[in-house]
Amino acid sequence: MARMPASRCVKWALAEFDRGYCCAEAVLMAGAKGLGLTSKLIPKVASGFCGGVSRTRSVCGAVSGAVIVLGLKYGRTSLEDDRSALISKVQALMAEFRKEFGSENCFDLTGLDFNTPEGREKYRQEVHTQCRRYVEFCLRRALELSEN
Repeated sequence: MARMPASRCVKWALAEFDRGYCCAEAVLMAGAKGLGLTSKLIPKVASGFCGGVSRTRSVCGAVSGAVIVLGLKYGRTSLEDDRSALISKVQALMAEFRKEFGSENCFDLTGLDFNTPEGREKYRQEVHTQCRRYVEFCLRRALELSEN
């Protein structure tokens, strides 16, 4: 599969996010396209990270999706592989996200409990647009960090 340019990846990710894929899935699917990778496991491996790690009020799914994208590029395939590039790039992503948005925690970012019907409805009515910013930021940074 040919690599998709970052600007097209972002547009595609946001369309898939708007269509119903969660933040982690959309970032991973588009990030894989940006890297020119395909797998039957995409977006499956990201599904458990949606809504702050399966609605546990934990790490933002867009951040998790971006970490998986970086893992696709820099992760190891054997014990002998060096993970230092991956670690430094994930740390940079996390620090930049935290600086930009104040936290990498889904609940801190949204204030929503996705386990409740009220939280899910408020997300659909008000917060989805806010989360689009997280998807875009995380995907752009993951693709930029994977360029070198």
